[in-house]
Amino acid sequence: MSTSSPSPYQSFAKILSSYHEQYAEPGPSSVQLDSPMRSDAVLDEEGGLLVALMSAIEETIRARPSSGSWDTAGEDQMTGEEQEALLLEHRTWQLLRAMYEWVFSSLLPSKALENAGPLSAEEALRGDAYIPPEDLAQLIVNEDEDLSLWATLVEHLQSRPLLNRPPPLEARHGYLPTTLRRAKAQHRTASMSTPGTGQTSLDPDFTLRDPQGPGLAGEDATYQGPLLETLWDLVRHGELDAAIRVCEQGGEPWRGASLMGGRRWTMGGLTKDSMGLTALEGNRARALWKKSCRAIAKNPVISSSERALYAALTSDLQTLLPSCSSWEDHLWAHVLSRVEARLEARWRDLGGFWEEESRALGNDEEDAQVRGGLEEVFASMAAVQKEDVASATRNPYYVAQRMIILGKANVLISQFADRLVGLEESVSPELVGPLVRFFAHLVLVLRSLGQSVPDTPANAILEAYLHILEREGNDHLVAMYAACLREGNGEDSYARFLRTMDPNATKEARMEALARAKTHNLDVAAIARETVRLILEEAFATIPALSSEQPDITSFATGLSERDVQLIRAIEWLTFVPDAARYALVKSNDVARYFLALGQANAAQALLKTLPPGVAQRDQDDEDPMEDVTEHEHFQELFAVFACHEVVQDVLGRQPKATATKLEQHNWRKSLLSAIERVQAVTVHLLTSDWLLFHIPDDTAIGTQRTTQRTKELGRIRQIFIPDLVLRLHTLLMSQRHLSPSLLQSALDLTKVVATEENHVYSEFFTWSGEPYRLVAYLDRVREASLAALESGSGSAFVVAR
Repeated sequence: MSTSSPSPYQSFAKILSSYHEQYAEPGPSSVQLDSPMRSDAVLDEEGGLLVALMSAIEETIRARPSSGSWDTAGEDQMTGEEQEALLLEHRTWQLLRAMYEWVFSSLLPSKALENAGPLSAEEALRGDAYIPPEDLAQLIVNEDEDLSLWATLVEHLQSRPLLNRPPPLEARHGYLPTTLRRAKAQHRTASMSTPGTGQTSLDPDFTLRDPQGPGLAGEDATYQGPLLETLWDLVRHGELDAAIRVCEQGGEPWRGASLMGGRRWTMGGLTKDSMGLTALEGNRARALWKKSCRAIAKNPVISSSERALYAALTSDLQTLLPSCSSWEDHLWAHVLSRVEARLEARWRDLGGFWEEESRALGNDEEDAQVRGGLEEVFASMAAVQKEDVASATRNPYYVAQRMIILGKANVLISQFADRLVGLEESVSPELVGPLVRFFAHLVLVLRSLGQSVPDTPANAILEAYLHILEREGNDHLVAMYAACLREGNGEDSYARFLRTMDPNATKEARMEALARAKTHNLDVAAIARETVRLILEEAFATIPALSSEQPDITSFATGLSERDVQLIRAIEWLTFVPDAARYALVKSNDVARYFLALGQANAAQALLKTLPPGVAQRDQDDEDPMEDVTEHEHFQELFAVFACHEVVQDVLGRQPKATATKLEQHNWRKSLLSAIERVQAVTVHLLTSDWLLFHIPDDTAIGTQRTTQRTKELGRIRQIFIPDLVLRLHTLLMSQRHLSPSLLQSALDLTKVVATEENHVYSEFFTWSGEPYRLVAYLDRVREASLAALESGSGSAFVVAR
């Protein structure tokens, strides 16, 4: 992709965002890419939204010219298949603009009504029997909805697609110059040998009158093919004036005059409202002209190119279809023939001075009424065996054009949504993204026009486009499109996108990604909650179940695993949004329980440190249960005990040297004793405070399942940490009993805390299977402490035994 120009993904997003900022109707959703806008802001032929989208596609095509190959392309080139897809998308947007401009214009009051003028062609004719055929034809079109639609469609089909040009034609001047030179030479030779012989006529019909004659000279005969091909192409695209100029420049003004015969008679220049126009213009004997053209189109002696040209001029379907090669050619021929037939039939029914004159000059008896509407047209095209037409009927863009023409945009969207699952199997990989982009923006454009679009298929298409944006590296665009999902799916979809972000992305990058959702009216708190739910759901699905074995408590100096970091950073999403604070507390407790149930106090503490200050603040006005706050506080109590042990280790690490003064030695022992007493106080407080034994309410079926799991995990944590805290404290007191006799006594008194029934401590020394080996280990240490008390001559050991 060339770095000099943005991709269509970026261009489309920028264009839609810009137009909605300028033209969206005021309201909370005005920043969304599908908020309603004025129809002219979308459909204006000069500067509307659709024209801007088409310009973006054109810029891409011109910035990355096709390599000419359908398989390979250079770095800044696209394959022929990619270019064709972009050209078809451009053409489809062009059609959509034309069709919906017709839809909205048909809803507006007609100028006739506004000016209190004639309401119908019949009334206009009654008021003026000499109304020119051209003016009457326009009134007929205006009052006939089908005819108006067909005329709009013909106008679109006659416009040139992007990059389409007339066939090249060598410039030449003068009438049959080579044949004329040959005739003059033959005439001179014949005059000298046999006077009165030689070619005597070079009028336009001389080859038809004498098929066996010399015909056109070589270069002139060769020139006729490209000339007629160019003329057909110009007539096919409604460029009649250009075709007439080509005839005049090629020395065939008579042919140009024959092309002009299709124009209806008008006298517009005679009215005061149309000064400056030609007073008399058009063909007063148009029916006779059509009859003559039809005769040319059906004459087998005339070349096929010339027959096709005059079939196009008369809209004769039978003779026109053989010269049509593409899907658009066939559609143009069918619709054009219906427009001509409907107009002629209505004109004859209305009558009037000019119709009577035309009838007197000569009728075209073969001008038969073409039956059926657009449904019948597409049914006929579906039966065409030509490869280009048959393959086009299966092309997604041509299918889209057909459904748009038939006014079935919603059916089209539903059908494409159904195809999304197997889309990559039926479409080339490089075309999937552009195709989904087109349909996603079709949904947004229709909504911008105030059209009703079915939510479920629209959401499916927009969801698919979000994946395309992620795949193409346009992460910054995901939020604005996710905001266009209906029924809350915008938040869910953006959460699924955030779930896929690199867990190692910086905090700033993740905060920025979440903040983008707010600019598009998405519920940021809901997104954060859903993101965390998805990450945890995925993480816990792959994490092994808790083992029944007693885990070792991980040292706080131990680093975190990649899985631990992922879980901690998942909770961090909730800390970016103040409104998600309570949910952050709930989910952090869930993850902390899991860590602690594995003995990973280091990971649990690292997790809780990421929570913002005040997240567990008690609010007396809060109607929600406060057990989550209590659980958080109990976890902090555990870490406070460990922190006190670390203080002791820090003081021990600062033990004075033997050469230190007695004052330094005294102060150090005092600090150490104070730190140990602090450990004892916080540990005993935890053991005697029903740590993690708070009440958990159970209101719903889902709550019952979570309560059961939560209770199980809290019980496991007590069984892991309470014996450890008891043994840690006992070991510390015994190891430092030389500082003070009271430490030995405190170690013995600790047995009272363990044994007291109301503290629920001794029961935690049993394993899940009921084995008492940890209690046995603790009692062995108590026995050693009692023996130490006896050795020291203290009677406290007997006090404990009572």
